[in-house]
Amino acid sequence: MDKFENFHFFYRRMGANLNEKDYLFHSQDFYVHSHDYFEIYMFHRGDCKYLLNNQIIQLHENDIIVMNGSALHGPAPNHNVPYERSVINFSPEWIRAIINRLNVPEILTPFNQLENILLRDICPKKFEEIQGLLKKIHEKQLTMMSHTELTIERRMLEGVTTTLLIELLFIIYELTKTQVVPVPTGKNHKIMQVNEIMTWIDYHYHENLSLDQISEQLHISKYYMSRIFKSVTGITIMQYMMRRKLLRAKYLLDIYPEKSVLDVALESGFVSAAHFSRKFRKFYYVTPSEYRSRENKGDMSSMLRNYYEL
Repeated sequence: MDKFENFHFFYRRMGANLNEKDYLFHSQDFYVHSHDYFEIYMFHRGDCKYLLNNQIIQLHENDIIVMNGSALHGPAPNHNVPYERSVINFSPEWIRAIINRLNVPEILTPFNQLENILLRDICPKKFEEIQGLLKKIHEKQLTMMSHTELTIERRMLEGVTTTLLIELLFIIYELTKTQVVPVPTGKNHKIMQVNEIMTWIDYHYHENLSLDQISEQLHISKYYMSRIFKSVTGITIMQYMMRRKLLRAKYLLDIYPEKSVLDVALESGFVSAAHFSRKFRKFYYVTPSEYRSRENKGDMSSMLRNYYEL
């Protein structure tokens, strides 16, 4: 991962066929998650579905997804096909301060108002321009790795990297005027069923549900339901429900500081504060109290690093 404190860049990362010794695919590195960073995800090649909130997208080569990061999202690549992508995460507070000083707050509209968008069929010339920016950012980040101390050289490198990111944001803003396509849902019966399952869970995840109860409510075989959900999303139904509970809990921790950790846990569907804290720490690498106090913002960076690095 290439990064400085408020900016994280994963350049043309690979996951590949298990039989290829050069790029070992780790399925545990691809899971549904959420975070507090803005995100730009670029799909270069492979066979990959992408879960965005409760929609499943079949990605096309050179697709770009722009999102605010708060919605549940994550790729589900075919393990038998080389999978290549680039991902940029950056702090909303950090970038807003810079953009406001430039007096161009509009360029963050794709992340703020549109929430999650898909850019597809970008003209080759414009996509080549984007690829050139990514390569330049990557080169600056590699150089920055040899300047670990806060020297003039490192500050200059961080400044250039930030400038390149802003240039990319201008391009994305312009593309959203012409290249945004509706987030396409899968049309086959299996994907439609999985969308139905996820939508139902989104309304009931705070309840203490079993697979038997879900299958009974949806009038579908428990075993068939579990099999198609895992094959489409890459995770189990119970894992998806847990992600939903954690996202709800994170929201409550942010918005309602007066609520106790126990209240947050119970309102999010956990049976106890201890169970909630254990699951929260496992997923976000900090306890609920640590997350709420924000005493160590680097812990959220650790979550991103563990997610994207192979």
